[in-house]
Amino acid sequence: MINDRPPLRLRFLQSGHASRYGATRVTDVVVRPLTELPPVLTGSSFETGTLFLATLDTPQLSRAGVQTLDHLIRLLGSRKAAGLVLNTPGHDLGTLPEATLATANRLELPLLATSAETAAWDHVNEDLRLRRAQFAERQVQHLDGLLNRLPARLADPTAVRRIADWLSVALDAEVLVSSSRRGVLAAVPDSAPAGLAHAVISGAHEAAPDAPGGAMHTRIVSISPGAPGGEDDARLAIASHNPFDSAGTALIQHAAKLLGLCDQACREHQTKVETPRAVRHAAFQLLMRGETVLAQVVYTGAAQALLDTDTARVFVVDTGPQEREKTLSWCERALAEQAIVSACPGKPKHILILDPARDSDRVETVLKDMIATRQGHLLGQSRLHPLAETAVGYLEALTAVGDAAGTPHRIKLGGAKAKFAPLLPRRQARAWAADLMAPLLDAFPGRGDEQKLLLETLPTALSFKHTEAAGGLGVHRNTVTQRLNRAGKILSLDLRGSANDRILVLLALDILALPAPAPAADACTQPLPAEAPDFAGLMAAGAEDGGPRAWAEERLRPVRADQRDLVETLCVWLENDLSTKETARALGLSEATVRNHTRDAATLLGMDFSTRMVGITDTDVVTVADIALALHVLLGRPALRQPARP
Repeated sequence: MINDRPPLRLRFLQSGHASRYGATRVTDVVVRPLTELPPVLTGSSFETGTLFLATLDTPQLSRAGVQTLDHLIRLLGSRKAAGLVLNTPGHDLGTLPEATLATANRLELPLLATSAETAAWDHVNEDLRLRRAQFAERQVQHLDGLLNRLPARLADPTAVRRIADWLSVALDAEVLVSSSRRGVLAAVPDSAPAGLAHAVISGAHEAAPDAPGGAMHTRIVSISPGAPGGEDDARLAIASHNPFDSAGTALIQHAAKLLGLCDQACREHQTKVETPRAVRHAAFQLLMRGETVLAQVVYTGAAQALLDTDTARVFVVDTGPQEREKTLSWCERALAEQAIVSACPGKPKHILILDPARDSDRVETVLKDMIATRQGHLLGQSRLHPLAETAVGYLEALTAVGDAAGTPHRIKLGGAKAKFAPLLPRRQARAWAADLMAPLLDAFPGRGDEQKLLLETLPTALSFKHTEAAGGLGVHRNTVTQRLNRAGKILSLDLRGSANDRILVLLALDILALPAPAPAADACTQPLPAEAPDFAGLMAAGAEDGGPRAWAEERLRPVRADQRDLVETLCVWLENDLSTKETARALGLSEATVRNHTRDAATLLGMDFSTRMVGITDTDVVTVADIALALHVLLGRPALRQPARP
């Protein structure tokens, strides 16, 4: 109002009162000559927040005037008036006695002065009522806007940013929400951290006057539910070229409370959900690598006994078109302390469950009931495996979940027929695999830690697309590519351009991951083989009992029944090192048709073929390896051969 009516500007008579009483809310103004005010007030009441303006006849008070003023001050002080203004129209007020000033100060009644004409105060109360109505309407609009930003879930990670965006627009200000431990939580605009850095560090409520665009008015408010300055104090900082009025200040306080609730909910969600998830994921990944002891160390807490078991089975849930988070949260609650539940890092629709499966089938029952009630969900289940062979169980469950869509209840049990390596005679197979991998295992030319990294990377890098492999290994995809190139150079194999070499390395890794063969009863008298067999010799030894052929027939039955001759497409695709372009040229088909055929074959076989067959590095080779071996056993195509080394 002062900006619109400058003559109404008032001056505090005592130092320090401007900061102490400047924010006092005025609800009404009473204008009277000094001599009339005491009789008017005697025996009457007035609204809290009333400002009294006493007009003086002369700038300098007489002794009688001072007595009247002292009586008026005591009267207004006892009634808790907003303040007393002494008006000397056209003149500056003379000095008041120290005793008068002391009385007003003791009664906490601010004294002010003005030299405006009395007529300047005409209609001031009508103006105040109009502005109060506008203030109330603006407050309602602001609160309505703030409540509209209230998220459906307080732990929504976007809530803090949305509230900061709205507050920036509502106050025409820069907004920064930051934490002493977690850094910037939200900033509007993005440059706000730089502009508000000084205010946040110093806690000052006014920025430097040479700030860009002029002096900035700032407010720093703690949004932490605990005491400010705590271990992780989160604060709301706001800077504007315009001063904050009472409406803006109130809005900042409301926003700070809401931001505090959202931040607290996010931190509680992190403690209750995200951190336990990270622990479960780490334990599952260690089990996939056979490191059961480390997994037991990582998986601490009340549920640690879950890993105190000899055997376990793996379930894979595919959420299909539905959001994974809802099903993941449901599984975590329903199977708490019954199984280890983890989101698959490489497949955004898959949930992994490790079931100790002691004497109860509760986990299996819960999951089957869930699949029955959730549209589009699929369930794959492995057989029981030693805990150290969790990876074998995962591959079985992964294969099974791919086949589950074709079953009446969308549930499929995996089995030994999922993989080829267990069908081979274990001693000969292990000798062949050790020989193929010898340059990396026994004669490694680099550092020991590099050897460990390569061995940890190879199974994943050869089994998944590089983006998925990078997610599972926790490294950048370029790192996966570099390690794959390095391993290929050491092994003298083409692990990126040759499907033959890649398939055989995968087979060797599968064999070496199997438990070592038990020593024979007469092992002391039986000599070890003079040398490892080559690939053809190993396949011949495996074919003696007919197991691999029966496995291949069962494995390929779905695609062999398809009228589009998907088997031929797969054979040509493998013979052309998984090149879609070369396969299309050889078959006289379009590249789109080749992609459709391989994708459909993936569905029929329960595998996860890539639909972007640009190059060998974009293919899920665990799938390709098993299917290639099945085709080779049954049809002799592709013509897999022992790699020739220099």
